[in-house]
Amino acid sequence: MIKLQSYAQCADPTLCSLEMKFRYDWTCALLAAISLTGNACAQSNSGAVSISMIRTGWGSDTFAIETGQAIVNPAHCSAPDAYMAAISDPGYKTHYAAALLAFSTGKNLTVIVSDTECTGGRPRIIGLHVQK
Repeated sequence: MIKLQSYAQCADPTLCSLEMKFRYDWTCALLAAISLTGNACAQSNSGAVSISMIRTGWGSDTFAIETGQAIVNPAHCSAPDAYMAAISDPGYKTHYAAALLAFSTGKNLTVIVSDTECTGGRPRIIGLHVQK
């Protein structure tokens, strides 16, 4: 393992200069990679909406949220009449609990949907933010 030293403590300035350049290059590369992926995790959302109906699946463990407003559909799903989640989707139980809470208390929520995936032909729920 290489022990990194400060430039001032270095016995061989040539080696230390190379070591400092290596650290600088890797730091720049890492920062560039982080800045390029900054928007890769951004997903589309509905904005603050109220739930007008919660539908549950016919013989399957799914639920859908209707809002009475235009459905955000960045993945171009075939049946964009509601937002949907299935038990196989990550966070399903948490999303269902948040949807029931918002519906039963009349609170607004923001629906976060996948930009690339659908569930049952509808925009896939990947997050819910319940507003107070």
